[in-house]
Amino acid sequence: MALSDLFFSELSAQSLLDTFDCGLEDITSFLRDDALNYQSQGMANTYLFQDEAGNIKAYFSISNDCLNDLGDTKGYSNTIWNRLHRLIKIPNEKRIRQYPSIKIGRLGVHTDLHGSGIAYEMMDFIKGWVIIDHKPAVRLLILDAINEEKQQKYYNRNGFKFLLDSDTSSKTRIMYYDLLKLT
Repeated sequence: MALSDLFFSELSAQSLLDTFDCGLEDITSFLRDDALNYQSQGMANTYLFQDEAGNIKAYFSISNDCLNDLGDTKGYSNTIWNRLHRLIKIPNEKRIRQYPSIKIGRLGVHTDLHGSGIAYEMMDFIKGWVIIDHKPAVRLLILDAINEEKQQKYYNRNGFKFLLDSDTSSKTRIMYYDLLKLT
């Protein structure tokens, strides 16, 4: 099954939430228990990929965010901030202390489709959709990757980079993708 075989839609009260299980309790329970509330409160929008019967095969949630230079309170020292400027090739005269971002809050693929490559298709979809269809003024995709090898490998293969070195022992790690790579 490919992503193109599924139907793309925004989460609604009629969505068959109990049909989804990705094998990670946090990701599955967010969709089942929290996503509608986050959406109704304007905190995150969730989008689904469903089969013809309405079974959810994959999903992602996104929200507007901003990558801020908050100094040492978030670990973004001047060294880290300057490194980010160089990595995303911001000319000196255009450098700012806040970059508009879209945050991928959750992303999950049903266990039936693990290993099928659909997660990679979905990430390509998200990147293109954000800049073509969603059209916000945004430079970066950011996320808090679960600090496990499988998840980090997936995001690295999708072009995401770690923002910090100081969060290597944290539960999650901040990663970013420069959307200008697509233009």
